[in-house]
Amino acid sequence: MKKNIVGLILLFFVVIFVNAEDSNPVLSAMQKNFARGSLSTKIQVLQNSAEYPDTNMGPLYNDALNFILSNSKNLASDASARELTILAVRLSGLNSYSDSSSIIWKLFNTYADEQVQVEILGALGNMTPDLNIITELNNWLEIQNGNFRSGMDVPLQVIAEAVVTLGDLGETSSFPIVFSAGSANYSDDITYKANIALKNLGGSYSQSLVEVIKNSVPSDKISALNLAIEDSEMPIEEKGSLYKMALDIGLVVKVEDPQEEQRIRELRYSAVRQLTALKWADASDLVIEHFNLTIVEYEHGISSKSSVLEAISCLGAIGTHEAAERLTLYLEFMNSYMENGRVIDLQISLAVINNIGIIGDSVAFDDLLYSGYLDYPVSVKRAAREALNSLKSR
Repeated sequence: MKKNIVGLILLFFVVIFVNAEDSNPVLSAMQKNFARGSLSTKIQVLQNSAEYPDTNMGPLYNDALNFILSNSKNLASDASARELTILAVRLSGLNSYSDSSSIIWKLFNTYADEQVQVEILGALGNMTPDLNIITELNNWLEIQNGNFRSGMDVPLQVIAEAVVTLGDLGETSSFPIVFSAGSANYSDDITYKANIALKNLGGSYSQSLVEVIKNSVPSDKISALNLAIEDSEMPIEEKGSLYKMALDIGLVVKVEDPQEEQRIRELRYSAVRQLTALKWADASDLVIEHFNLTIVEYEHGISSKSSVLEAISCLGAIGTHEAAERLTLYLEFMNSYMENGRVIDLQISLAVINNIGIIGDSVAFDDLLYSGYLDYPVSVKRAAREALNSLKSR
């Protein structure tokens, strides 16, 4: 009796197995033909699979990819094997067969052929690969970015496709790497594709730019700031916060390379110009710190007079009491210079007084009044009187 029961159970599972095998007879037949066929036959089998759109041919493509990967050393220089590889990869991508993503990625790291790698990346962009694959692709592109900046030859076609693929996959973690590719000056085509990809990546676009400004190389920091400046759709609040943060980074980051140091200064100057346009009072403390540093740089021949004038204009634009105090202190310094017969730059003195007048804070009253008694040029004395009048009228 027990033997009969066991026999019935075994028969039951055999029937299920046979029915499962026969549930997709077209796929089964394709897989068998692929397994026993020559390379040319295998290619024909894959080509014929497209004639059965209602059949899930993913397992067949998986078989093909596994065959290629297992025989990659022997097939590396075979033209038919290359054709088979491209066909299997392309069909997997067109059918969004994500189960093949890990095998496809292994092929990417196995085949040095750029066209094959481009096909692999295009296929991955149509799948939902494991996050580890996206991380590894990020790492691959980051290495290429570094190699290119070091003057090494890099596969431009593959890089262009990698940028597009990462944009299609949409993971926020890819943002700084894709951004760096876009600002690396590979080519206009890659820059264009990178800028499109950045918009497709998850998370807040402005916050992602903030992360680039915080963590990337100086040239990328400037590029990220420029993207924010040029973005007409970014809300003013986000822009103001980003410009403030860029100024903060420009003030605290220290680099040894003179060229990188100049880029950090340019980051500060650019951020200050934007904060001036927005009259962003929330950045008052940082703008004062920037003014102090710019004055020191100017005295040491590092910064230009135009940078000093921009720093003064920013203080006037943000219009806080603290900004008025700092400009007043500088007016007091200029007055002491005049008392001692020292020469004061006309443009800078006019800028200080005019921006004190723009703010209109009474903290400057005494020093403005006293400047009228000193041997300033007529234009400066006139500006001081006008600034005083603006204080009286408020």
